[in-house]
Amino acid sequence: AAERSRFGQFCKKHRRPLNALVKQTPALLSKSFAPVLQLMPSCLDFDNKRAYFRSQLRSRRLESRYETIRLRVRRGEIFMDSYHQLRPRTGEEMRAKIQVQFQGEEGIDAGGVAKEWYGALAREIFNPNYALFVQAGGKACTYHPNPMSHVNREHFSFFHFIGRIVGKAIHDGQNLDAYFTRGFYKHMLGRKVIPADLEAFDPEYFSNLKWMLTNDITDIIELTFSAESDELGARKVVDLKPNGRNLPVTNDNKHE
Repeated sequence: AAERSRFGQFCKKHRRPLNALVKQTPALLSKSFAPVLQLMPSCLDFDNKRAYFRSQLRSRRLESRYETIRLRVRRGEIFMDSYHQLRPRTGEEMRAKIQVQFQGEEGIDAGGVAKEWYGALAREIFNPNYALFVQAGGKACTYHPNPMSHVNREHFSFFHFIGRIVGKAIHDGQNLDAYFTRGFYKHMLGRKVIPADLEAFDPEYFSNLKWMLTNDITDIIELTFSAESDELGARKVVDLKPNGRNLPVTNDNKHE
């Protein structure tokens, strides 16, 4: 509705000068240009939105009234030590500054140790021994939730903890050396996942699926509306529709 309004049409027509003004004076988005951010965010360049977002985080950090969170962790147990010490904290308390000390190491955390902690913790988050994430798309730093994460009895608590760490890193302006798949980002944003999102998770599977949809598969491919998975050596068949394992995929119904 906003895009079809006179205001929306105006923003689209004058997108370049609007972004130039915002880049020059970011505070406009908190004042006279606030309706652009609220009603027509698609007209704002990503760099402008990111700069505004970071400025809001900076102001929140300055307003924080919570006592500093002091962590004492072992390098070899950084994931579990951090998990147990941060788990009791509320969301509001997590806004506070974090000071980190590695057990057995002297030194005052002036920011460098906390940065090191974020990096080391991120590496452990994606440690395959926890079975929480798997590499996706053949890329070393791109991850997707592991469908077999349930082998770890604490996986739900761990995922909740990891979400808070990612949020805390964003809040503190820290970078985590990892990326998630597009489909996972969409789940977090509550957006609909489409078949094209599969490409980031498994490019080869996506390519085969795309070929099937654009070519005649009669007498070439024998598939049913089911998927097979290997769970700890046990073969499991999942129906993609009622009784899917007994329904053959044909050239007429393949788009289902």
